[in-house]
Amino acid sequence: MTSLADALGRIPKGGRIIAGVCCGGPTSLLRGVAERSSGSGWSLCTGLLLDDGGVYEAAGSGDLRLMTWHVAAAGRGLVENGLIDYLPVRASQLEKCIATWDLDAALVRVTPPDADGWCSVGPSAGFAHTAIKTAKLCIAEVDEALPRTFGQSRVHLSALDVMVPSTTPTPSYGSPEPDAVNRAIARHVLSLLPERPVLQLGIGGVTEALVAALGEEGVDRLRFVGMGTDAMVDLSERGLLDQPCGRGQAIESPDLVGTQRLMRFAHENPAVGIYPSSVAHSPQRLARHERLVSVNTAVEIDLSGQVNSEVVAGRQIAGIGGAIDFVEAATHSLTGLRIIALPSTALDGQRSRIVPNLEASVTIPRGMVDVVVTEHGVAQLEGKTIRQRAEALIDVAAPQYRQMLGDALGQAVVT
Repeated sequence: MTSLADALGRIPKGGRIIAGVCCGGPTSLLRGVAERSSGSGWSLCTGLLLDDGGVYEAAGSGDLRLMTWHVAAAGRGLVENGLIDYLPVRASQLEKCIATWDLDAALVRVTPPDADGWCSVGPSAGFAHTAIKTAKLCIAEVDEALPRTFGQSRVHLSALDVMVPSTTPTPSYGSPEPDAVNRAIARHVLSLLPERPVLQLGIGGVTEALVAALGEEGVDRLRFVGMGTDAMVDLSERGLLDQPCGRGQAIESPDLVGTQRLMRFAHENPAVGIYPSSVAHSPQRLARHERLVSVNTAVEIDLSGQVNSEVVAGRQIAGIGGAIDFVEAATHSLTGLRIIALPSTALDGQRSRIVPNLEASVTIPRGMVDVVVTEHGVAQLEGKTIRQRAEALIDVAAPQYRQMLGDALGQAVVT
């Protein structure tokens, strides 16, 4: 073990740094980077930070150049003002990108080593191994509370150049409480699921409502890919998770995103596997699952079925993430299903999320959407013409916007 000052002092002036994300974010190291960024010439590459440690503030003041592939709420204005650079990349391709970068330092959060010298990156293995291999220097923040996980999360002491004790809590994420709209959407999604589905879910109110509905209905032999959340602990406690018996884990994830309850659940639990993004987001590997159902939300969807999950009013608010990877996997899965689930309106009903045409980026193309679900019902899009798709989507739009959408269709402005 060494001091934070000594560890960060080894990063050269003008150095390029990469840092872990989500519940594996090395917050103590990030704070140190932010505090020492003035005059350093450092640049930082990272993704979704649950606790940014002050690096956004440092980027805002011009002391630190920051690049991210996931725009968090605190960074949206900085992206808009050119103080943070956004990298549009699919999660499955992220490690491939990182391997080509000239990185001076990788900052990761790990467990203490076991008797054989093995640490674990715990809840977040998305790109950790590639970052460690690619960077000239690896600085590990050792967190006594980090879960030791199964899957491909181990890293040996010999791969870590410097270790510092963590002085910050493991980053956590408190899931939003689902509202009536989320619960209505969840009930519709539930009606579409096959028996023994393999589910890919994101995070947010719709996900929380859907997992709660699965528990209430006693849907069993469930398996999950994608992000792991606290709500899945409830399903385990009810005995509803599958027990694959040598066929992988009930939860296969690149990132667990939740509270300490989820971390305790994952600790040395063979039902939970944490894998690099090149594995956990690989469409080819995921497609081997039968009955793979991808459930993704969106900012908006147009009447042809094109999906925007990243941009609001010209402002980047998220990232591409793994959505397109999971949709592609479900495309090739035997009896797979691709669902977009979203509230019909935003801004307390002031804006329709179903629009005539997208004006922003297309995250998921229209040919890769089977079903769209809102609180008003289910729109089946697969195998339908543009006009038929539009009519189905108008039927699940908020009532106050159906006339506007119908007029747009009648005026042939839908393409």
